[in-house]
Amino acid sequence: MSPELSQLIELQELDLEIQRISDRLLRIPAERQQTENEFNRQAAEFLDLKSKHQQTIEDRKQLEAELATTQRNLEKFEQDKTRVTNEREYTAVLREIDAAKKHIAALETELLRLMEEGENLEAELALKTPDVERMRAETDQSIAALDREHEEANRSIEACEERRKKLAAEIPRPLFSAYDRMSRGRRGQALSPVGSNGICAACRMKVRPKVFSDVRRGDTMVTCENCGRILYYRSETSQPAEAAATGLGGTDQ
Repeated sequence: MSPELSQLIELQELDLEIQRISDRLLRIPAERQQTENEFNRQAAEFLDLKSKHQQTIEDRKQLEAELATTQRNLEKFEQDKTRVTNEREYTAVLREIDAAKKHIAALETELLRLMEEGENLEAELALKTPDVERMRAETDQSIAALDREHEEANRSIEACEERRKKLAAEIPRPLFSAYDRMSRGRRGQALSPVGSNGICAACRMKVRPKVFSDVRRGDTMVTCENCGRILYYRSETSQPAEAAATGLGGTDQ
């Protein structure tokens, strides 16, 4: 096989690998979000309980602050009662004292209700927490694995692109331009392997015996008379050829 043809084969394998990794990179964010959404779906009841429990705590804090303020007001009204100078002021202070006491009673009743509700929610949360923590850990592991895959994919693309840059500089410019033009027009497949059966893996057409003989020699650039791709010989036992043939898209022209 000619050095130029070997270089083109390697170039195409790099381009296909870059495209494969790029496609994977595009899917990772959606998979990451789907993983998180699945946890949220499975843990929806627990998260709702947790939200209610937190709201109960916040409501209690507000009521306790309001109760403390009302109790201070009651103490002030009690002191004012000893300083009134007429019946009208006395009656007014008594009304304030009565209203404050009623409000304190209502606040204390509501606080008791919230305390009971909070205890019930806390008990239910304690019961469900182990399962949710397990799901959270599994979800975090899956997300971490996707993040690592994302980082590794970026490093792989950088390595492939660096190798591609060096390889492209070694290929004669006219040949590289022809490859690049053909690759863009054929979904990244400028070359196609031909097996011992004499069939172009890209278009599945059998090449003529003379063409097949030239392809097997590998000392000249031979194109498929049907799909126009540059042909090269690769036996069925060669894994790279099989992988390339699989991605060639069957009978596209």
